[in-house]
Amino acid sequence: MKKKSILLMMTIILALGSVLAACSTGGDSDGGGSSSNGEKVLRLTDTSDITTADPALATDAVAFNLIANTMEGLYRLDKDGNAVPALAEGEPEVNEDETVYTFTLRDAEWSNGEPVTANDFVYAWQRAVDPATGSQYAYIMNTIKNAEAINTGDTPKEELGVKAIDEKTLEVTLERPDPSFLSLTSFGTFTPINEAFATEKGKDFSTSPENLLYNGPFTWTEWDREQGYVLTKNDTYWDKENVALEAVDVRVVKETSTVVNLYEAGDVDYAGLASEQVAAFQEDEDYNTGLRSAIGYFKFNHEDEIFSDVNARKAIARAVDPSGIIDQLLNNGSVATTSFIPKDFIKYEDGTDYTEGVEYFKTNADEAASLWEEATGGEATTIELLSFDSEVSKQISEYMKGQIESNLPNVTVEIAQQPFNNKLEREAKGDYQMSFALWGPDYQDPLTNLGIFTSENGQNDINYSSSEYDKLIDEASAETSIDARYDLFKEAEALLIEQDQAIMPIYQAGVAYLIRPNIENFNRQLFGADYQYKYVDIK
Repeated sequence: MKKKSILLMMTIILALGSVLAACSTGGDSDGGGSSSNGEKVLRLTDTSDITTADPALATDAVAFNLIANTMEGLYRLDKDGNAVPALAEGEPEVNEDETVYTFTLRDAEWSNGEPVTANDFVYAWQRAVDPATGSQYAYIMNTIKNAEAINTGDTPKEELGVKAIDEKTLEVTLERPDPSFLSLTSFGTFTPINEAFATEKGKDFSTSPENLLYNGPFTWTEWDREQGYVLTKNDTYWDKENVALEAVDVRVVKETSTVVNLYEAGDVDYAGLASEQVAAFQEDEDYNTGLRSAIGYFKFNHEDEIFSDVNARKAIARAVDPSGIIDQLLNNGSVATTSFIPKDFIKYEDGTDYTEGVEYFKTNADEAASLWEEATGGEATTIELLSFDSEVSKQISEYMKGQIESNLPNVTVEIAQQPFNNKLEREAKGDYQMSFALWGPDYQDPLTNLGIFTSENGQNDINYSSSEYDKLIDEASAETSIDARYDLFKEAEALLIEQDQAIMPIYQAGVAYLIRPNIENFNRQLFGADYQYKYVDIK
């Protein structure tokens, strides 16, 4: 979920398998999730604090995870990752050309007792595409009629293809048929907002727990900045009978070693493992591994003096052997990739995986050195590598520095480790040369990953611009034949990576972790928010 999509950037902890653990006081080594009064409390850690809770302004995994568990849209992902009706009472009516969807809303309330209405969706969606809001995720609504024209300032927001027929009936008109539309409505940007409440709060809207209304399974009740936060079961939620947890406690912890110590002490329910910890726990009954849909990659700022040259970008990509990152630093089931689409995420109609046979570049130190010489003229060069301030991120950045300085002539790499929010701000401003990032899909279509690099996309912080790429993405988006659609996306991706080396995908993230056997349905989602706490139970 960003950068999607979405920089839906994934939480560095989760993407690297560093930590997402349960933590609180008490507990024992055989079970977890219970507080001192016997309530079912899931205790988690994360490497990063909340950046925003505003559905229109969220861009990262922490924010979208918070929104997904405290808010609810027309659809929600079920525990198996399928998009199912949520505030929509059953499937919508769809017209013959599949461009007009009519939803009937179920009876649901905000946490202040007011009903959720169709106008709450109209207000939230218009606000998201309004250029005055400045949403980096406004593009995700481009499937809705006039959304793109509104976001570029060419059309008033009132012309967005969404209409409240009455309090319980919402009509949505699309630009063209979109097979991913219902899946899209499960994403955080599409959640409703109570207009009267948001207007009353003004600039304070969503800045703290008391400045939000909630209509999802949980409410955000506590926040100690840079320390952690608490979600509490929402007693006004329409489906509260199917929510087993009483609360979710999340503590900000940056070091995996600290989380593992908490796990061993019986104070956490889940602990991601760093590579050096895997061997010690591989035989433990609580040990598990999994392959995620997040892609670890390096982005280049195309407006930078050095990286505006495609030869410099290609030199970096060919100078680095990914096996050192995958086998030594991560050692958690991550796999090498040169595609920006994850394996086992997109399938052709005959079942063939989208990524089968894809190899856009490979390590070649001699070719890398030659390309770098051509780009820099052999002059001494210093480049800055922007990265997160987590433990594993530091290790990956240091490995990159070693590979680049060893295989490219006359270059020095300086590492700039930044707190999560600061890093996002620098990228958004274009204040970087090269940056380590992670991206997780927001919905199940190649557009969720490849769409962020079109010229006018709000997530395009690499400043890549190609009219040919834009055209291919437009053609793919309009194509309704699945196989033809994917072929066009693959052609666009080859242009993006193989020809232009706009980015440098390096691995699909895996995760090695420990989890208490009494925690059920704590499943990572394939796209969108990482987790749906609604389905978690503690036995």
